Amino acid sequence: MVSYQLIRSDRRKTVGLQVKLGKVVVRAPNYVSEKVINDFISQKSSWLKAKIDEQLNVYDEDCCTFHHGCSILFMGDLHSLLIGFAPKQNTYPSTDEQGKKYLVVELANRQKEKAKNAQTQALMVKKQLESFYKHHAQNTIPQRLAELSELTSLCPSAYKIRQYKSRWGSCNNRGELSFNYLLMMAPSHIIDYVIIHELCHLKHLNHSSDFWQLVASYYPEYKRAKHWFKQHQSQLQWLTPR
Repeated sequence: MVSYQLIRSDRRKTVGLQVKLGKVVVRAPNYVSEKVINDFISQKSSWLKAKIDEQLNVYDEDCCTFHHGCSILFMGDLHSLLIGFAPKQNTYPSTDEQGKKYLVVELANRQKEKAKNAQTQALMVKKQLESFYKHHAQNTIPQRLAELSELTSLCPSAYKIRQYKSRWGSCNNRGELSFNYLLMMAPSHIIDYVIIHELCHLKHLNHSSDFWQLVASYYPEYKRAKHWFKQHQSQLQWLTPR
């Protein structure tokens, strides 16, 4: 049996499958039993395994591995990861004279001994990058959320910024929005799309034609934004350090 994440909903009428980042997501109505879902998964197992293998093979080539010299997206541009040591931890973007972009991660000198193990160093780099992206998101998303809330006249009751494994944003029936701080890998206009997408869910908590018409009224190029995520799917994946 293929492992999967199950998301149930009162609004959903059918069982749907999605393979994203090499993981299976099943969306189903609340009334559908687990046996029916498992039978459905079994029927689709060959297709699901092929899709998972296809995606994971791409990810191994393009994803961030947290090792020196690998590529990582920041604000829509691919940066080469440079790892070094300094008296204090620091992470910052840099550009050389030829215009090549780097994301510099300076581990603390006291970490040098532990960093001799490649996997341990990658885990330390990952942790430091997570803090960097989260800090950047906390300085970026609230301002754009306020500006776009004013533009759309759609205001959330609350919002939070955290890391999610398989979504960029969400809205619940209490009017609370959530955003993935790894959105800082995307360019600013894509970040705007995600914010507008979630704001429109305050009025339509579904993906009906009315919802997409509302999104289009504030972000006419939303189909291109959706395509950007599909086109850069592999580069948006962070692999577990190994």
